Amino acid sequence: MKLLNARVIGFQSFEDSGNITFLDGINLFVGQNNSGKSAFLRALQPSLADDRHRCKEKWQDFLLPLPRVRLKLQYSGEELKEALLQRGVNEVYIPIPDGQSCQAHVTEILSTQYITTEVTSEPNRDFSADYPSHGLFTPNDQSKYFAISRASGGNLNFAPSYGMNDTVPSVLNEIWSRKMFYFSAERMNVGTSSAEPAQRLADNARNLPSVLLTLNGDRGTLFQRLVGHAREVFSTIGNLSIRPVGGGAVEIRVWPTESMEHVELSFPLLNSGTGISQVLSILTAVMTVENAVIMIDEINSFLHPAAVKSLIRILKTQYSSHQYIISTHAPEVISFSDPKTINLVSRVNYNSKVKQLEVEQVESLKEIADNLGVSMTDVFAADNIIWVEGPTEELCFPYLFESLCGKALPRGTIFTSVVATGDFISKRRDKELIYQIYEKLSGAASPLVRNVTFSFDSEDLSASDKEDMIRMSRGRLHLLPRRHLECYVLNPEALARFLNQKCGEEVTDGTRVASMLQSLSENERFIVPEFDGDLENSSWLSRVDAANLIATACTTLSDHRVNFRKKGDTLELLKFVAEIAPHQILELRKYVESLVGSTAGG
Repeated sequence: MKLLNARVIGFQSFEDSGNITFLDGINLFVGQNNSGKSAFLRALQPSLADDRHRCKEKWQDFLLPLPRVRLKLQYSGEELKEALLQRGVNEVYIPIPDGQSCQAHVTEILSTQYITTEVTSEPNRDFSADYPSHGLFTPNDQSKYFAISRASGGNLNFAPSYGMNDTVPSVLNEIWSRKMFYFSAERMNVGTSSAEPAQRLADNARNLPSVLLTLNGDRGTLFQRLVGHAREVFSTIGNLSIRPVGGGAVEIRVWPTESMEHVELSFPLLNSGTGISQVLSILTAVMTVENAVIMIDEINSFLHPAAVKSLIRILKTQYSSHQYIISTHAPEVISFSDPKTINLVSRVNYNSKVKQLEVEQVESLKEIADNLGVSMTDVFAADNIIWVEGPTEELCFPYLFESLCGKALPRGTIFTSVVATGDFISKRRDKELIYQIYEKLSGAASPLVRNVTFSFDSEDLSASDKEDMIRMSRGRLHLLPRRHLECYVLNPEALARFLNQKCGEEVTDGTRVASMLQSLSENERFIVPEFDGDLENSSWLSRVDAANLIATACTTLSDHRVNFRKKGDTLELLKFVAEIAPHQILELRKYVESLVGSTAGG
């Protein structure tokens, strides 16, 4: 299930938010404290609170209309079918058009890939919607039929009936309740719970210990992966365990070491640092439910900036099938999350407004910074820092190491991008001094920093230039074997999949992409002496300006519908190449492994 659109009317500080669009990936709500960000997220919950909008002219309950929220939801027929089965013998009324077979029409509905329904949420009521809620036929005066659905023994049975009954919205309310998770900024008291088996996280994560206990017993590999993610976010966590504490309850214990010898050397989750409960709950939700909508309120309020970056990277690279709605007033969240939508929330007196900004417009981003009152800079802390070329490498290198090399990043090791790598190559600057500045910056960020490594593109540097730079860095600099990262994702089949996915339809194939790449490579803008028509020629791949070549091919093949964005799109291409031609990125994998080895092992 996905949220496509929301409109909040008469709730808390919102008289009327207007229609707000949501996309796959990360959707950000930014603004000053008390602007209304949290109120908007709370309005999206399955049970809307009766918290009416008040103003100077109207403040008494009897004068105020009930709040309501309009949600445009997208779901699959398979999700609807699963919900009908979970209802068991409880009847569900599904509208069907006049003159069609009841069984055939409902079966068609349940096999539909995408269904869109606009529902209205009001306090103390199930969702409601216009008839027919599924929108799969146009009603008229003769549209007075519905199918009665009942589940029995894992099967659905349908019977026709006369009338305009429609209870699909109430079923969508149940799906939304199961698929939507809301994590508030408040400290969570979820260290203990009953020992009853639990497969899904409850509201407010109150059964977190039970879910982790069940995971550890039934899906041990998944539990260990969760522990690994927790170590990535918090370098002070070595392990997690769940133990009985009497009275039919269990508690979560946090260990500072991977070894778990004596329980006295661990700490109750309740006594552990702020944010650990939230992160464990968020990880549990994204790892146990498919296609969920994850709402995180003021993520920066309970996590250090470095932990925010680690968590967002995990969510983006490992659990990208979910939709994320995150509120924040911190610049590091904006700069690192590569959001698909950015919504600026502002408040004047009693009324909050939402302005949806164009992500790629510099003026809009500046407006965000002005409202935040901060500069767009990253703050971090780590034991070992690997400075990389830019945000693309900052996102892709951890993915390469963890997903493709099959290893977890050593605790306290992070990748982060430098301000401008041109400073290291400029003939007008003292390159050795720049290295020292960045090393001092790494040390200032954390007294615990032990090792610093630099990784940059080779670009068009000569062999002597490379030797000089490595010497001046005192061995801390590593240069990518090829011109830049995109040289490793220049694969026609992968690029075809990427374009078709972006366009939402099949617009090209590997053969057409290969032909386009070969044609462009003979253009004066991209020509290099090593090109012989072979797109797998390693000498050519080492020198070609692949980033601009891919961008030009995308624009041309999609008729300007797709603009290649290095920061987010390179990762998508990398995933396709890993699936289609893993040999093509073997050299890159080994390079990233050497970076981590030289840093964490230094």
